[in-house]
Amino acid sequence: MTGAANLFSRFGFQVGSNGKLDNYTRAFFSKFKGRVGPAIPDLDAGCSWAQAAATVNALTKELVAQGWVPKGFDADETAFSSAIRAVTMIPAATEWGYAPYEVFQELAAGVVDYAATQNGYSAYDSSQWVVQYSEAESAGRIGGAACDWATSLNSLQNQLPNCELVNLYVAWYGNDLRAGSCTLVPGVTHGGSGEMPHEWRCNGFGRGQAHIVSSVGSNAAYGGTPDDQSLVAAIGDLKGRGLKVCFTPFILMDIPAGNTLPDPYTGGTGQPVYPWRGRITKAFGTADETPQVAAEVAAFVAQYRTFVLHYAQLCAGAGGVDSFLLGTELRGLTWLRDAAGSYPFVSALIALAADVKAVLPEAQLSYAADWSEWFGHQPADGSGDVFFHLDPLWADANIAAIAFDNYWPLSDWRDGTPNADEAVKSDGTATAITDYDYLMGNVRGGEGYDWYYASQADRESQTRSPIGDGAYGKPWVFRYKDIWSWWANRHFNRPKGAEDPSPTSWVPQSKPFWITELGCPSVNKGPNQPNVFYDPKSFESALPYFSDGRPDYSIQRRYLHSMLRFFDENDPEFTGDRNPLSPVYGGRMADLSRFMIYTWDARPYPCFPLYETVWSDGPNWLHGHWINGKLSTYVLPQELDSMAVATTTAPMSPYIVDPATGKLDKQYRDFFEGIEFIQGNAIPSLTLQPTPAEAAAAINALLAVLRSQNRIAK
Repeated sequence: MTGAANLFSRFGFQVGSNGKLDNYTRAFFSKFKGRVGPAIPDLDAGCSWAQAAATVNALTKELVAQGWVPKGFDADETAFSSAIRAVTMIPAATEWGYAPYEVFQELAAGVVDYAATQNGYSAYDSSQWVVQYSEAESAGRIGGAACDWATSLNSLQNQLPNCELVNLYVAWYGNDLRAGSCTLVPGVTHGGSGEMPHEWRCNGFGRGQAHIVSSVGSNAAYGGTPDDQSLVAAIGDLKGRGLKVCFTPFILMDIPAGNTLPDPYTGGTGQPVYPWRGRITKAFGTADETPQVAAEVAAFVAQYRTFVLHYAQLCAGAGGVDSFLLGTELRGLTWLRDAAGSYPFVSALIALAADVKAVLPEAQLSYAADWSEWFGHQPADGSGDVFFHLDPLWADANIAAIAFDNYWPLSDWRDGTPNADEAVKSDGTATAITDYDYLMGNVRGGEGYDWYYASQADRESQTRSPIGDGAYGKPWVFRYKDIWSWWANRHFNRPKGAEDPSPTSWVPQSKPFWITELGCPSVNKGPNQPNVFYDPKSFESALPYFSDGRPDYSIQRRYLHSMLRFFDENDPEFTGDRNPLSPVYGGRMADLSRFMIYTWDARPYPCFPLYETVWSDGPNWLHGHWINGKLSTYVLPQELDSMAVATTTAPMSPYIVDPATGKLDKQYRDFFEGIEFIQGNAIPSLTLQPTPAEAAAAINALLAVLRSQNRIAK
């Protein structure tokens, strides 16, 4: 039974030592309604791929006939895909992955190597950064002759028919959380030279001068900074496809394990490993509101300006972009105050906006604040200070919108008790975390709007503290979700808790909101804490509150769609107060065309995440914020039998390509994992390059189990 047990485990079926299937597997099979179609014969070990394809199609037809697998997208999935109008594009750290052309070099006559090119299946995070062309070719290219960038963009435009903007992320690397000590530079995964069609270059740096990113085991911790010339070509390709381009300079913190850097938050030795850029701040021994704060910020700003202005000039050289962000989630810097009580990094952003506008006069500019930062600074130091610290930036003439990355919690769900959000609905059924009315009700309500948790103990017991403002009756000042009141009212700073007589420079209803990231991890209870991500190498790695860690693509879709629906004036349940019109500029408060879903990847699914030897962050995809490969449960091919066309082409692990149409049938893994049985547990795929005999054995084993359970005809 050992071989069968191993085989079943590939599909997530757990087989005990007694050879029996576990309860999950029996529960899965119990969902089938019974035999409908004719018997499906076993495959011979020497079968062709066409025969294997025909058998899989026959099984798929049977499952559809039994009503277990939907034929095509269901209504919600179609509506969600159609609702997406903008996406972010990552990985940001990819030396050649944004190149809309192949990147390789000919070492000798007839010997061609891919050289450090993510768009040709060479290493992203691996020390084995050169992969012979023949090896990449034999692995199969899902785009055929197309490079990875083109394949990914083709999929994006096919699957997101109304997407009109791509926010392109490009990373440099910081090496210290202390602003005054941080070096900010482009990086690469390895030294050397000789790539074709041109050398890697970034802002005058060659490969030999760039920062070499640190390693985790045998893999680089991150990919390298995109090559400048490939970026110009990528921007041109996006615009040539009719897409608008937003550009985001992005910081990754390359602080490895075992570092001895002073921690600016604790004063201890050793900074957090691969931390969030929002942790960059003053040194531990530097007091707030002192001249030293200004000096440390100035040291960082000198480098930061080089970083941002380089990309403004690059975008100009590419013919311009629709919008440009001055940075993203630098909360630890924007909250710092100098001796005069001013915010020096905010002032630096205002000056930078003027300089970027001079380079990109047609582009709309903003800064992508963190969702905890955009509305104000309320230091937890007992002072009572309340400052709208970003108002000078938001009010600046060069800034087009109030922009922030939105990871609002839309649920507070937990299994068992207490579960204060579970209730009986009007139709007599119980509330579920997937309910649109539940999730949409917490866009303008729930945590961060009506109440907060004063401690982790309160969170565990669901002891909720109301958000109030006894002094001035303006609770919206303390609500990170209340964009409505913030947008519609004048703002008054409160030094030491006393409200200033004069307002800030913010003019009510004068500019729209952009959501520069809107994301949710594809994991159980993702809406409880959508900002967290699972990445074992990082200090920041976490699962959402009360999550059991099971992957859940459906809850990710439902969270994102709920947020989009809430603000969409075309939604059947829309009311004007959800997204009011401005009498100043005539548009809606929140610009839905700038709700940028986080995230799409330039590395095409399913090669990413399956090729873990090429891209070592592949395992993070399962629980992560990616939407590639997660837009539906299982979708039947338009031409169900297309992959049964006679072919000599080997399957692309484990896709089967129809050479007549160039279309791909759904991967076996998509079927077993996407239908989300076992409540969404991960289903390991077969080997990346199975032989026909291996595929036949797997299919035959599954058929045998289904027959034994009387679920398909014998």
